[in-house]
Amino acid sequence: MRVLIAQIPMPENRFLIDLNTEIARQCTIHHSSDDFWQMRGDFDIVHLHFPEHLTYEIERAYFQGLERGPQYGLQDALIAQVEERLKYWSARARLVVTRHVLLPHDAVEDPQWEKMYETFYRYADGVAHFANASITEFQERYRNTEWHRGYPPLHVVIPHQNYASLPNQISRADARKKLGISQNAQVLLVFGAIRSGDTERNLILQAFQNAHVPGKVLLVSRWREKLAKVRWIRLKYWIRDLTRLYYRLHPAYCFNYSFVREEDAQIYLNACDVLLIPRLKVLNSGNITLGLTFGKVVVGPDSWDVGELLKETGNPTFDPEHPETAATAVEQGFRLAQQGTIGPRNQQRALTEWSAAQCGDLYVDLFRAVLK
Repeated sequence: MRVLIAQIPMPENRFLIDLNTEIARQCTIHHSSDDFWQMRGDFDIVHLHFPEHLTYEIERAYFQGLERGPQYGLQDALIAQVEERLKYWSARARLVVTRHVLLPHDAVEDPQWEKMYETFYRYADGVAHFANASITEFQERYRNTEWHRGYPPLHVVIPHQNYASLPNQISRADARKKLGISQNAQVLLVFGAIRSGDTERNLILQAFQNAHVPGKVLLVSRWREKLAKVRWIRLKYWIRDLTRLYYRLHPAYCFNYSFVREEDAQIYLNACDVLLIPRLKVLNSGNITLGLTFGKVVVGPDSWDVGELLKETGNPTFDPEHPETAATAVEQGFRLAQQGTIGPRNQQRALTEWSAAQCGDLYVDLFRAVLK
């Protein structure tokens, strides 16, 4: 079976690296956005992931729209060109899409991306979801879509594979020593990008500050700073540096401000007791699988796949319509961490049921199903 991965290179995306490695054990994989766009080659399956990263031109339109406004972003002419390619490939192969998000991060209010995503799915023969909630949401969102083949795509649930390929040798004590965190502290971790303007930033601070947890420490792998609204540039960055100094001297905060290398992720994950997903209306989060892989209690919003998976595994959730409930969920997370049962159970599930090999097999099964 010949599979075209239609995506620009994303060498730091561990999900794609591990999944494609496993699929390649059973299929001949060719990774090229150029061949997709130029309509070259002969393939049985075209596997699509993020529409906004299909080509460099589309990615550029995405970022320009965020930075300069919708009028500089994705336009109808580019969507039409994408549809031309999807129509070409659908006549020669079967198209499978993995549904990662509802819409691109930070562009959920842009109707052009609604149009682009619906175009992608209109030509899909199969859609892989991370949980059942995504299927339900998809069927409601696209209930009036006119499908290219006259019928909707095949839907299957394939878990987000674990992160067992990441290094995981450092002990809890050594990780805390590296970060300068007390061995007796109760550590709440926020790992990865913080988005959505002030919303997620405020959610993190309020959940941490309002949670009644003795000896608590907030550990953030990449804190999102808010620069003061002053005209004098030097003053703006002087205030920033003063704020950084405050957090550095405060024993309850441990903030990093730069990108964390993949090999250093283990330091943060092994130093913490609870992992917080600071999102509100979100379809999926790889941090569920990440936290489970490292045997942590995970707290997140009761939102689509995130809520389904957290509740299914016994981890705490909060109401995204009422962000103030996150503090109570964090408190529950620390109680569960102290009891010492959920974390090991989380890890066992991630390692025994969500391996990259198992998930790769499920994708190959989906490819075969849509080819029948």
